[in-house]
Amino acid sequence: MKKRAAALVMTLLLAALAAVCLADSEGVVVNSSCNIVQSGEYYLVYCYAQVHNNSPEIICLEQGTFELHSGEQLLASQPVTQLWPYFINPGEDGYVFDVVAFEPGESGAVVPAVTDLVYDIQYMTVNTQYASRDLSAVAELERGDNGELRVICHITNGTEVDAFAPTIAFGLYAENGRMLYADGATLQDVGIPAGGTLLMRFPVDEDLVAQWDSYGMSAAEARVSAAFRNDED
Repeated sequence: MKKRAAALVMTLLLAALAAVCLADSEGVVVNSSCNIVQSGEYYLVYCYAQVHNNSPEIICLEQGTFELHSGEQLLASQPVTQLWPYFINPGEDGYVFDVVAFEPGESGAVVPAVTDLVYDIQYMTVNTQYASRDLSAVAELERGDNGELRVICHITNGTEVDAFAPTIAFGLYAENGRMLYADGATLQDVGIPAGGTLLMRFPVDEDLVAQWDSYGMSAAEARVSAAFRNDED
């Protein structure tokens, strides 16, 4: 595993205030960002997007790609690996997050000059009988003595059945509403009893936090969602 450099070299924040989507697409990318970090001789570009379901149907990811541009030059194009949560109910949000690695050139590492992050995602609708069930989710930000940041998610199962393998996803936002970061997890072999509550803690890389703070874009809010598949016959 490569050792990450002690400090960020650059962070690029991109906000899609008026996202463009395909006319027949049920989902819309409404906010996106990327962070550039150095890891040894490599540069890693972490890419995030908030997807809103603007249709009356439940949607999931069919396929998608994202591109990094430097002006008119295409720097990279990669597939979107997963939508978190897997199913998004009407009017709700989900997140995608992926990473692109830039290898060093002959003269060493070169910072990729990213000017734009573009998503092209296709969705498909889901029969309601296969839909996930929402869990109540609330998030709070916890700052440590050394500036480290943790997102604490309180997940409550308000249903009448036990919620196994819940999926938790969140976006991290600055005070002005710009998206900074996203993360998520599916807790395999973990269940929340009916009426019970689970705490989940997500640490955020301290280098990212320091860089956001230096740009006056400190994390101010975490928007979290959680759901589980009800697989009862």
